[in-house]
Amino acid sequence: MSVARYSYINAKIRGFKSDMLTPEQWDALLGARDMYAALRVLDATSYGEIAKDFDESATPLEVEQALKLDFNRVLSEIQSDAPKSMQSIMNWITRKFQREVVKPILRLYVTEKDQSLVERLLVPIEPFTTRVLLDLLNSKDLNEFISKIPDQYFRRLLESLIPQYEETGRLVIVEQTIDANILENLHSEARKLKGQDQEVTSKLTGVEIDLVNFMTSLRTHFLGISPTDAETLLLNAEFRLPRALCKEALHARSFEERVKKLQESPYKTMISQAWEVYQQYESLYSFEHTFHKQIRTDSSDALLGYPFHFGIVLGFLNLKWYETLNLKALMNGKADKLEPNIIQRALIL
Repeated sequence: MSVARYSYINAKIRGFKSDMLTPEQWDALLGARDMYAALRVLDATSYGEIAKDFDESATPLEVEQALKLDFNRVLSEIQSDAPKSMQSIMNWITRKFQREVVKPILRLYVTEKDQSLVERLLVPIEPFTTRVLLDLLNSKDLNEFISKIPDQYFRRLLESLIPQYEETGRLVIVEQTIDANILENLHSEARKLKGQDQEVTSKLTGVEIDLVNFMTSLRTHFLGISPTDAETLLLNAEFRLPRALCKEALHARSFEERVKKLQESPYKTMISQAWEVYQQYESLYSFEHTFHKQIRTDSSDALLGYPFHFGIVLGFLNLKWYETLNLKALMNGKADKLEPNIIQRALIL
């Protein structure tokens, strides 16, 4: 393992990490009386340059766009500075976040085709510029839409999915396949690494793999997808959650039985805790939220101890993304005048 290979990117990530919000700052944000007051709290943080551009007329969507552009800036810098020997896996990490543009623009095209929604809802990540996104929405049909996609990887992937979408009419299947393809390739690249590079990075990608398979096992129950069809949506990779166990859960007679079957995995404690929350609020997000908190914890742990391994790159980007999502949730909560304890339940901290 080469210290020299990671010395520059490690120093850069340490600098980015020091700019992240502290527990005290989160407490102050939660205690703010409204969204404008929360923005004023951000004035004294690393987000000050963003917050200063907003006054009392700001909307949560405008703030979200600015936050995501900040994330894109950090992602671009890290991609440029990552060790050359790690560019292959770095490309898959970038695609992991690019899917946050590809899936919504595809959904908008299929359901709305409203150009005004691009500027309101989508934050571009290169090569998906605003001009490209608008051009995509102007497509006369789905085939033209896909032919205009500037990234060859996403273009070929969606081309292969057209027949399945046209047959089923289920966009969720296309979105799930995009997730599966990216995460499977990312996990495969992580497992090719050596030593601590492999140990830390494959753990981070592995838990996300398990999250997708777990949520597929639950969501398909409410979507009315048959167990046989649902099995095809499971990722072909696994980490701590056996794929075979997910298949068994899909054939359970009730939703509660699906959850109980999945509790037979190493995630038993997490799932049990999420089940208690689900019974109170009846929201599937209680399960997803629990897994995301685990990924965040693992990502934070990746930056502790010996720092010269590739896990710090994926770990930090995960933390930065969660911070972006947390700020989005907080600003929306403040705009909706929700109580701090309700907002806090939605945060991945």
